[in-house]
Amino acid sequence: MNSAARLLLSFGGVAVAATCAGAQVPAAAQHDPCAGDPNCRQATAAELFAAADAAAEAGDLAGAETLLVALTEDPHPELRAEARFRLASVRERRGDLEGAVAALRALLAEQPEAHRARLELSRILALEGKDKEARAELRQVEAKVPADVARSVRRFSSALTNLKRRGAAIELVAGPDSNINRATSAQYIDTVIAPFRLDRDARGQSAMGVSAGGEAWSRDTVLGATLLTRAGLHADLFPGRGRFDDVQFSLSTGPEFETPFGRIRPAFLHERRWYGGDAYSSGAGGVFNWLAVSKEKDQLQFDGSVIRQLVRNNFALDGTRYAVFATYDHAFTPETSVRLTARGVVLDAAIEPESLWQAGGDLLIAHILPGATLFGQAGYTRTKARAPVPLFDRTRGDDRIDVTGGMIAKALTVGGFVPLVRLTYTRSRSTILLYDFKRARLDVGLTHEF
Repeated sequence: MNSAARLLLSFGGVAVAATCAGAQVPAAAQHDPCAGDPNCRQATAAELFAAADAAAEAGDLAGAETLLVALTEDPHPELRAEARFRLASVRERRGDLEGAVAALRALLAEQPEAHRARLELSRILALEGKDKEARAELRQVEAKVPADVARSVRRFSSALTNLKRRGAAIELVAGPDSNINRATSAQYIDTVIAPFRLDRDARGQSAMGVSAGGEAWSRDTVLGATLLTRAGLHADLFPGRGRFDDVQFSLSTGPEFETPFGRIRPAFLHERRWYGGDAYSSGAGGVFNWLAVSKEKDQLQFDGSVIRQLVRNNFALDGTRYAVFATYDHAFTPETSVRLTARGVVLDAAIEPESLWQAGGDLLIAHILPGATLFGQAGYTRTKARAPVPLFDRTRGDDRIDVTGGMIAKALTVGGFVPLVRLTYTRSRSTILLYDFKRARLDVGLTHEF
């Protein structure tokens, strides 16, 4: 199509004669393509872009795609590139990932230095499960952009881990812990009967601890849908103090959907917990994750769960647990980012005094240095029971603060294992002395992503 050409489309019941370029047409060749048709009007490329945006916002993705496909024939390379970039977005929203990839590859064939388009191509390839191709595109970007932009690309590369078909992450740390059982330091506690002397194991104890945690996931295609399965394990072990060992396991599986409203992941969850080497509790229910916003600098997601829990040898804690979370991530610069989390939990236990609600929030800040990542986190949790505990004749009410700081030393990575140092301090104030405690722990260890 040359610069004098016109394009005749039907959109929204109206014929549109679109001028695909702004070049002047010789007088002898000028004519009105809408002559004699009252339902026809001429439109420039800018008007077509605006019409495509309006159609997409109104939910008419097919109409938006038609307009953008027409604009990919414009003789101006910049307009063609913009049309292909927007076309990829519309096709992704329609679930046509292959079509989105095709649009971006056509754009890059003409403009190989369009780094933003290559990043989008990498992201969509990852959504298709083509992790190797996605990382290959990222390497091309990283090799050709300034150092500060390259760091941002590397952060995006690490985010692709969560879109891999299969993967795993592990953490192994050890260090001194001032209160391994998160218990009060008081020897005596007042009750409605008389002051009770607490057993040694009911009071705070210090020891060296070893923590091991990990998660593995797999994406599999079942009946044309993507099934995401996750397994997680976390163990706090205390050599010589095995009666305080705490091991937790969870397994979830469910479909994963890409929708016009974001990525949705409903799943079935099963969990188990062991304490002191003995089975402590089990639970089963449903979880839901919604990635509502995913942009270059911002991400917003919501999580919810309903779990029916059974506690061995303590029927009073049997019940249903409800939880909701909202998490917002923002990158101020390629090096500095922040995460805000708001959370709420309700436990509807078998007896009123053990039923409670929790509300709280967390703030996490991370800063990337040339050879390390520094991070700091602060959180607050308010816990309130539904009814007084008869033994104490008062209702439980806790105010808990958690503060964490640490460093991940990427410059010292060996064989994919990255050194980690982390210091955590917890202070819980409670109306019932059993839940009033302090705790400090230092962790030194390694992390690895596969």
